Amino acid sequence: MDRPPLVDARGIESVILAAIDIVNQSRLPNDQLAMHPSASIFGNGSPLDSLGLVSLLIEIEDQLAARGWSVSLSDERAVSQKRSPFRDVPSLVAYIQSLSAAQS
Repeated sequence: MDRPPLVDARGIESVILAAIDIVNQSRLPNDQLAMHPSASIFGNGSPLDSLGLVSLLIEIEDQLAARGWSVSLSDERAVSQKRSPFRDVPSLVAYIQSLSAAQS
């Protein structure tokens, strides 16, 4: 079965920002993630703990799956990188693009 082409960087970015919006709906106002294309996601200064990160990654995976892409974001490849792909929106966009290229 042919997979639909993964959207470009802007499309991936919009999926990530939509997932942040959904996750923010269940967070207190002071614990919400910023919603902009260069926003920090996880690490210094982030309101996310490990469980919050997992919730966000699941939401992103679900939104990508709705577009026909089965992607696992929290695997050994992600945690073994020297620089976390989860530190900010641009890093996560690049990571998802690299996963897409590897699966193609």
